[in-house]
Amino acid sequence: MASPLLEYANARARIPLQGRTKNADGRYVLTDNTFILLICYLKRAQYTGVSSGSRKIPLPSELYGEMLPGASADEFYYRGYALQYAQVLDDYDWIDSDLSDITLFDVNGSETFTRPQSKIDFSFGNQPVMTGTIQRSTGVFGGKGIDEVIYPVIGVEIQITGAEILV
Repeated sequence: MASPLLEYANARARIPLQGRTKNADGRYVLTDNTFILLICYLKRAQYTGVSSGSRKIPLPSELYGEMLPGASADEFYYRGYALQYAQVLDDYDWIDSDLSDITLFDVNGSETFTRPQSKIDFSFGNQPVMTGTIQRSTGVFGGKGIDEVIYPVIGVEIQITGAEILV
C-alpha cells in the first residue's frame, strides 16, 4: 500500500551502491555505477542556535570562518519519511524524471542502503542538489513496536543533514 504522503513527496535522494567489478588489464574496475533513488517527504528544521537547526559551514572556529575562501553555506537538518525506492544507473535523470519509466517499491522497513552516515546527493523542493548524510533511518522506537505498524502504512522515518555551498 502506497503511503498517503506520496502525493506530497518533495525530495529525492540518490544513494550510491557498490557497482559490479571486472578485471581489466590486471586492475579491478567498476563496470557500472548503480544507485538507489529514494523518494521522500521531508521537512527542513530552520532554527538557529540549536543542534537540530542550521549550522554555518565553515564554523567561525575553523580558521576564523575562512576555511572555504569565497564560499559559505548553512547545513540544515531534514527529517521526514522515506516512501519509495528504485535502483537506477548513474546516467538516469533522477532529479527531473517523472519516474514513469522505472519500477518503484514501497519502503516498508529499514533498508541497508539507508544506513546512518551514508553519503548521499539529494534534492529538496526546488533547491539545487545538495550533498548530505543520513543521520538516522529508523523511527522513535528503533524500528520495533509501533514503528512496525507505521512503516508499512506511512513510510520509514529518515533524518538527513545537508548543505548547499553558495559562492
